[in-house]
Amino acid sequence: MKAGTLWLSCGVLRPELEELLRTSRIDGTLLCLDSMLHMEPTKLEQALTTTLERLSKRAATVVLVYGDCAAHLLDIVKRFKVVRIPFINCAQLLVGRERYRQLMREGAFLVLPEWAPKWEQIIKNELGLDRGVAHDLMSEHRGVLVYLDTGIVEVPLELLREFSAYTGLTWRVEPISLDLMLESLLAAQSEPLQAHPAKERA
Repeated sequence: MKAGTLWLSCGVLRPELEELLRTSRIDGTLLCLDSMLHMEPTKLEQALTTTLERLSKRAATVVLVYGDCAAHLLDIVKRFKVVRIPFINCAQLLVGRERYRQLMREGAFLVLPEWAPKWEQIIKNELGLDRGVAHDLMSEHRGVLVYLDTGIVEVPLELLREFSAYTGLTWRVEPISLDLMLESLLAAQSEPLQAHPAKERA
């Protein structure tokens, strides 16, 4: 007998998913992979493949909470017959498509709560951008830093000030609820049942 839903997610959404599980708005088991895997998509694909080889047969439903984070992600979805959220990234999952489009038109660089403490590691160490290069790149491609406050962890004001100073971008906090994310997760969770109604009735 297979267990229920396995939520296999990027660690960037760990706080939000843990809150939804804690408050019983979703059910199942949560497994998060290190969000830093996004910096090396090939390693992300390898980690997802290894994890699914080990766990996919144990769960009735596996939902990948990942956007378009790697080139062969759809191949992995097809190979293991799992469900994936239909969003390009985790920020779009949180704010919804329309608000995401508005933010992109504004040139927003979106900062998620789990990611904020890692900004220095990513910008300086992983991407190798010193202050001058970061200023030039950000001013050319982005207009503002927007921290998506999901209300679960305290807003890291000092970190945001430091990130703003390093990149030369102004910043603001945008409070969001988890309602849109929850709606999308529940829709993904029910997708296998909709695809196989006879199996559900049995």
